[in-house]
Amino acid sequence: MNIKSIVVGGYLGLSLISYAYTPVTINFSDGNKKYEVTFTKSPKRAVTTSHFMTEILLSLGLEDKMAGTCWADNEILPELKMAYKKVPILSERYPSKEVLYSVEPDFISGWHSSLNPKRLAGVEELMENGVNPYIISSLEKGAKVEDVYDDYITLGKIFDVEERAEKIVSSLKESVEKAEKIKGERKSVRVLAYDSGRGVPLVVAGTGLGNDIIAKAGGENIFEDIQGNYATVSWESILERAPQVVVIVDYGNDEAQEKINFLKTNEFTKELEAIKENKFVIVSLTEISPSPRIGKAIEHMAQNFYGEI
Repeated sequence: MNIKSIVVGGYLGLSLISYAYTPVTINFSDGNKKYEVTFTKSPKRAVTTSHFMTEILLSLGLEDKMAGTCWADNEILPELKMAYKKVPILSERYPSKEVLYSVEPDFISGWHSSLNPKRLAGVEELMENGVNPYIISSLEKGAKVEDVYDDYITLGKIFDVEERAEKIVSSLKESVEKAEKIKGERKSVRVLAYDSGRGVPLVVAGTGLGNDIIAKAGGENIFEDIQGNYATVSWESILERAPQVVVIVDYGNDEAQEKINFLKTNEFTKELEAIKENKFVIVSLTEISPSPRIGKAIEHMAQNFYGEI
């Protein structure tokens, strides 16, 4: 907001003149089709359908512009808890369409799966009902940490909080630089990033944000040659590729320890050196997704990879 001085009846007065909102045009994909949306004003009733988007908007100080949230994967960041309490929780998972529209949203964002007629509503329907949808670019195949920076800047423009966005990006970059210093000239550590699965393991693959987070921390994803954000592989392939460290993707509710216990007893993994030597690094799903946590997560992984804690 700009303050302009004026003279009124011989006295100096102040007139508050608001900057005009600069329209923001974004392009995104729902996983099947590409869309273009133009924001002509800052959203005032945003709904987030993923934990990471909730924390991104809260980190930008937008709790008063949020009409609702859902699907919390992990505990909210401690520094965001007070802001989070101001946001209505529409459902533990996806809310019904009736509940969604009842809060009169003008913006919605989360996983690709949420913008689906079988889950909440498709993109066309949302736009017809005055809701501007957005899927951030760092969810796409081939995404890098730098795409998270770009998403923050874009959201800063959409919500008219560019200065806050720039400060967050600077903080994220500082953590990545610290991770690079921790690694130094040492050789990358071979990493298995285990998400889930007992019959068939689901792992972080090589063309998504998770893979780049591991790389920024000084790790070499043993499945970086596989396309996709995540992929199912064989236990035999894990054994053959012999990871030096195992990253456990934690969904909360003691799942991380359950996964560790399983890997210690699984016939294919129990003899791996990384397993026998307890070379586990636990990261939450939100930390390996686009969120304000990725900087510290990268720093934390680097410390564990190279014994710098």
